[in-house]
Parts: sequence; structure tokens; C-alpha cells
Amino acid sequence: MADTVLPRVWMMRALYLGLSWVLVFVHLLPLDTMPPGWAGPNIFLALTFAWAVRRPDYVPVLLVALVALGTDLLLQRPPGLWAAITVLGLETLRNRASSLRDLTFAAEWAAVSSTLVVMTLAYRFILTILMVDQAPLGLSLMQLVATLLVYPLVALLSHALFGVRKRAPGDLDTAAGRA
Repeated sequence: MADTVLPRVWMMRALYLGLSWVLVFVHLLPLDTMPPGWAGPNIFLALTFAWAVRRPDYVPVLLVALVALGTDLLLQRPPGLWAAITVLGLETLRNRASSLRDLTFAAEWAAVSSTLVVMTLAYRFILTILMVDQAPLGLSLMQLVATLLVYPLVALLSHALFGVRKRAPGDLDTAAGRA
């Protein structure tokens, strides 16, 4: 039975990697020549957190760290800062995944929302301390709110299209055998 679980985990990790790079690619496409007046959601972060809360084994820390670092480099953000904050947020949610398993979607959304708010404030605080130019506060808050609003849709699509469901109490735990 473990032979059928392991390929599914690796297939879902590959799917996560592919979806992440598609999202980055779409973000980099020059679809409009004028700068946008609004900041869209960070769908990569919403996808990562939706999968981390539901199935933490699908989003290993090293994979998320590498994708987030690559995204930092491609989007010309300070290399590694947002990636490190993303990994800290991911680990926070992964550690809470078992307690969130039995709660409602509203509790899950609240946990993800609080994590995203703390991450955004920490990022802005660190950039301020280091005196690095940053986006206006309004755009950062706009992106935060947009990400929070798109999270339920990402969670629903992950559940419906990709089968990323919360682990039931009786499910086989593939991570239990690891030390």
C-alpha cells in the first residue's frame, strides 16, 4: 500500500512545482505596457499555503524555498528575504495543519490570513530597517487583501481539480515513518 502512496506524493510535488513556475511565467508576461494601478494577488503564496494546510507532504520546505528564491530573483526583489519569510510562514502553517484538520474552512482561512498579515508586516519592517526602497504601503496592503480574497478560490480549485484534500484522521501518514 505504501508503494501507491509514494508515487502520488511525488506526482503532486511535481504538479506543485509546475503550477508554481506557470504562475511565475504568467506574472512575467508583458501583457500590458502601462504600469497597473492596482496590485494583484500573490497566487503562488495562496497555492502554497492552501496545499500546506491541507497536505503538508505535498509541499516540502526545500522545494518551496527554491521556488520562492527563484521567484525573488526573477521578480527583482531582495534575494532571499521574501523566500525566508515564506518558509517561516509555511512552517507555521505546516505545524498547525494537524490542529486545523478538524476545524472549519473559516478557521483555516483565519490562520492563513493571520500568517499572511504577519509576513507582510515583517517584510516591510525588515526593508524599512535596512533602508531598502519598497512599494508604497497602499500597494502592499492591496496585494495582501487581494491574496486573502483569492485564497478561498485557490483552495476550492485545489480541492476540486487536483484533489488536495485535508487528511482524514484514519488516512495513512507517509511522514510518520520519517525520523
